[in-house]
Amino acid sequence: MRTMSLREKWTDFRSRDGEDGSGGGMSLVLLFGAVALLVVLGLVVDGGTKAQALDRANRIAMEAAAAGAQAVTTGGGDVNAAAADAAVQDYLAAEGVTGDAQIQANRVDVAVTLTTPTKMLSMVGIDEITVTGDGYANVIYTLEG
Repeated sequence: MRTMSLREKWTDFRSRDGEDGSGGGMSLVLLFGAVALLVVLGLVVDGGTKAQALDRANRIAMEAAAAGAQAVTTGGGDVNAAAADAAVQDYLAAEGVTGDAQIQANRVDVAVTLTTPTKMLSMVGIDEITVTGDGYANVIYTLEG
């Protein structure tokens, strides 16, 4: 049994369809097509993941702002800034995300940062997607009587 050198194996591999080396051209096209299809699939799947993460971040920010706006002083007046910030941070901690609160006279603004792992793009080195969601809540007073 004769052993082939690496060069002979390469030449034999390239010329499977004929002696002129024209074989395998369609394989190259299919290879590039498959790679392009995987890239598009990755963008679709992880694009959907990013959209869901952004929706979740916005929802959490709005809910945290509402929790902070409920921390008002009795009898009306401005939002109790320390209590509002504590309520916001408690809500964010319960959801497992990080964020910042800006407390103004009658408004609580919350920005939430959320990181989610990728599914397909991790094959090309993008392991996670980070999104930021924003939400606010206005304090509305009612008269009791």
